[in-house]
Amino acid sequence: MKAKNIEQQILDWLGRPGYRPLKQHELAHALGISDRAGFRRKLYALERAGRVVCLRKNRYALPPQKAPASAPVAAEPSATTAVGRLMRNPYYWYVMPDQPRRRARNIRVRDFATGLKPIEGHIVVLKLDAEAGEEQPSGMVIEDLGRAETPGVDVLRIIRRRNFATDFPLAARSQATRTTVPTAAPLLADGRRDLRAWTTFTIDPDDAKDFDDALSLAKLPDGCWQLGVHIADVSHYVAPDSPIDREARERGNTIYLVDRAITMLPPHLTADVCSLLPHKDRLTHTALLTFDRHLNLVATDTFPSLIHSAARLTYGKVMELFTGHAGTLPDEVRTVLLELRPLARTLRKRRLQNGALDLAVPEVKCIMDEHGHITEIKQRGDDEAYQLIEECMLLANVAVAERLRAAGGPALYRIHDEPDSEQWDELRDALRALGAPLIPATPDDLNKLLHRVAGTPLAATLNLIVVRCLKRALYSAELRPHFGLAFPRYTHFTSPIRRYPDLVVHRLLKAVEQGSPPPCTKSALAKLAAHCSATEKAADEAENESVEVKRVAYYADKLRRGDVGPFAGVVTALLGKGLIVELRDSLQRGLLPYSALKNDFYQLNAARTHVRGKRRGGGWKIGQPIEVMLERVDLANRWVDFSLA
Repeated sequence: MKAKNIEQQILDWLGRPGYRPLKQHELAHALGISDRAGFRRKLYALERAGRVVCLRKNRYALPPQKAPASAPVAAEPSATTAVGRLMRNPYYWYVMPDQPRRRARNIRVRDFATGLKPIEGHIVVLKLDAEAGEEQPSGMVIEDLGRAETPGVDVLRIIRRRNFATDFPLAARSQATRTTVPTAAPLLADGRRDLRAWTTFTIDPDDAKDFDDALSLAKLPDGCWQLGVHIADVSHYVAPDSPIDREARERGNTIYLVDRAITMLPPHLTADVCSLLPHKDRLTHTALLTFDRHLNLVATDTFPSLIHSAARLTYGKVMELFTGHAGTLPDEVRTVLLELRPLARTLRKRRLQNGALDLAVPEVKCIMDEHGHITEIKQRGDDEAYQLIEECMLLANVAVAERLRAAGGPALYRIHDEPDSEQWDELRDALRALGAPLIPATPDDLNKLLHRVAGTPLAATLNLIVVRCLKRALYSAELRPHFGLAFPRYTHFTSPIRRYPDLVVHRLLKAVEQGSPPPCTKSALAKLAAHCSATEKAADEAENESVEVKRVAYYADKLRRGDVGPFAGVVTALLGKGLIVELRDSLQRGLLPYSALKNDFYQLNAARTHVRGKRRGGGWKIGQPIEVMLERVDLANRWVDFSLA
C-alpha cells in the first residue's frame, strides 16, 4: 500500500456501513498495513485535522455529522444543568454556556427562580428544559454565582458544571453531629488493642485538614523491627447503608480543588472524630509489619486498635530533620524518624529493583491569598519525607490485599494493567519525537530512561508523557496485578476518610478478622469498583481544571501588571505554527509562534522533532531550554502566547 493512499483508505474503512470503532492496531490489521509507525502518523494527522475522532478506549471513527456552519454545536444531551454567562438581546435573556475550547449553542432563558434578579454578565446556573430540543435549548436560571472576576467564582463554575454536591443531606449532617469518639474501656474489653503507649505520629502536607494515617516503629529484643501503620477506623463510625454511608458511596472520594476540598464525609467526621489529631485518643485499624535484622518482611498482622498521636508533622518538618536543620520535634519522635529513614530507603530501593516504575509526575501547588488570588505557583517536591510515607502506606496496602486474598472471599482490589502493544508503540513514538536518549522496550528500560533524564529540563515532560501513555489504575473485584507498582496483589486501605473503596476494604478486613460472612457480594463490589473508578477520574479532571483556570488567571494578572518575564521554559512540542513551551516553575504551557521569531523563516521536519531556519540555519528542538516573555493571555480559552526573550 502506498503511503499517499493510507489516509483515504482509513477514511473509506471508517465510513463503511456497519463499521464498529476499532483500536489503532485493529484498524491497521484490517487494512493490511505493516508500516505501523507511518500508519499512526497518518491517523494522528487525520485526527488533528478533525477528519477522524478518537473515542473511548482509543477506538477511532468518523466525526459525528456536523450541524450547518451557522449553528453552533449543541450542549451535551445528557446534561440537566448548564453554567455560563447571562446575556440579553433586544428580545430575551440567554446563557452562553461554559465549554472551554469548544463552541456551544446559546441557551434561551425561559424564566428565573423566585428571588433571582437578572444581572447581565453574571455567571449563572441554568436548569435545562427536558422537552426542549437541540435546535432551541432553553431552561430556567436557578442560581446566580456572581461576577466572573469575583474570587472563587471560577472554581465554583467547575463545581456546578460537574454537578458535584457541596452540601450534605440533613440526615447525614444530623447523624454526623451526634457522632463522638467512644470511651476506651468498652472498646478494649471488646478486643481492640491499646497502643496508646506506643510513639505514634502523623506526617502530612502543611495544608492538610484530615489525618487518616499514623506511624510507629519499635526495635524488638531479638533485633527485629515492627512497623505500625495505623489507619483511621472510619468503619466504626459509618455503618453500611446509613445516611452518611449512602452519601459517601455516591461521592466516591474527596475532591481536592485548588482553593477548597469537597469532602466525602461530613466535616465533623473528616476533621475531628475520624482524624488522627495529636494528643487525642483515636480509633484506628493497624497493619503491623515485622522485619528481621536484614530488613526482610517476615510477618504481618492486622487488627483494630486505639492510639494517641504524639505529634502532627509536616513533610517540611521531617525534611528539616533529615537535612540536619534544627527542628522542634519531640525527642521520641525524632528517634523513631531517624530509625525509620533507612528502612524506608531500603524498601524503596527493593521495590524499584523488582520492576516498579520510578515516576516523578510533576504537580504544582498554587499559593493563595485571603481573597482567593494566586500569589505564587511552585512545584510540589517528591522529597524523601513523602517517599517515606509512601513506602509505609504501600506495605500496609499489600499486607491487607494478601490477607483478603488468603481468605478467599470477595474483595476489592486496586489494579493497573500493563500497556498493550499499541500503547507501548505510542509511548515509543512520543519519546522518539521528544528526543529521548533511550527508547524503552520493558519496564526496566523505562526506569533506566527516567533515571537518566532526572534533573534535566526534559524530566517533567517525559514523566507526563509516560503517564499519559499508560492505562489508568482502577478498582476491581477481580484480582489482577498492579503494573506500575509491580505488585501481584494490591488494594487501597490507608485513606478511608477520603476514599470510599478504602472504607469498604476496612469492612471486608474486619469480617475476615472476626470470621464473619463478607459484608458484600462480588457482584456488588464489581459495581462499586466501576462507580468509584469513575468518581476518581471525575475528581482528577476537576482538580486539573481548577489548577488550569487559576494558573491562567495568574498569568493574566502578571500581564496586566507588566510582569512579563523573562520566564525559564523548555520546548515540549513543535507544531506547524510554532513551538509549545512549558514554563519550568508553574508547568504553564503556551505557544511561541514562528511569526514571533523574527529575522528568519522556520521549517518543521517530518518527524516534528526540530525546526530549522531557512536563512540562518539555527533552530529549535524538543527538550531544548528556552527563555520567553509573556505576550498574550486568553482567559476564555485558557491559553497563553509567548515571545522570545
